[in-house]
Amino acid sequence: MSHILRSFICFFVIINIGCNDSPKVIQSVTESEKGKTVPIQSTGIFSDNKNNSEPDNRPISTDQSDMHTVKAIEILPAQRYVYVRVEEGENNYWIATSKQEVVEGQTYFYKGGLLKTNFESKEHNRIFDKIFLVSRIVPLDHGNNSNQVTNAGVSETKESNSEPTERVVVEGSVPIAEIVKNPDKYTGKEIQVSGKCVKINPNIMGRNWIHLQDGTQNDYDMVVTADIMVPEGHVVTMKGILKTDVDFGAGYRYDIIIEDGVVLKMQ
Repeated sequence: MSHILRSFICFFVIINIGCNDSPKVIQSVTESEKGKTVPIQSTGIFSDNKNNSEPDNRPISTDQSDMHTVKAIEILPAQRYVYVRVEEGENNYWIATSKQEVVEGQTYFYKGGLLKTNFESKEHNRIFDKIFLVSRIVPLDHGNNSNQVTNAGVSETKESNSEPTERVVVEGSVPIAEIVKNPDKYTGKEIQVSGKCVKINPNIMGRNWIHLQDGTQNDYDMVVTADIMVPEGHVVTMKGILKTDVDFGAGYRYDIIIEDGVVLKMQ
């Protein structure tokens, strides 16, 4: 009996050791931060995904803990990406991000980033000693929309629309010029507007940012946030709650904005 018991114990020990010798999965991590280990997350733009040349429309978080504010001081465009030498405080370094227009001297936001060392760019025949891979960057004034002609957002709209927007008249809609002139009259109230979609920034902070012009004040875009997409060039009638002096963070600040917009009619 004791012989059988000893044999069973030996068999159990062998099986247990064999199980403990199985391979272990180790997750890649960054350096510890205040004693807490943070997993490395890929930006995705340098992966093998065949669709990584498509625009990144994921929301950008307004969490300031990992937000960087940088100034573009040198730009190297590539076929699918853009390399940007940036200045952040006293630091000067390179980032690589998905292909987009970047203006030298302009300030941008980005969040996170994956550090790579000795990174080779075959297109530019150079090695970057250190570079951060970033999913996307957004300009400082991308959300600012004041009624000043010198505003960067307004200038961009003017350049992209060589012809003035024709007057859009819809029963029940308040002209944009009237809203700009008397914003306090409509603040906090549901308001209806109609206009041509001259620009849309999709899926930022979980919403779409629709720029409308109705021909009454074409140096000003009335921005409406909504869940629905409105294609550029379409004339739309929407309603939502008008708010003033709204700062969402990350460069999204508006003197006047209509939130929670719903589409009543689109053509």
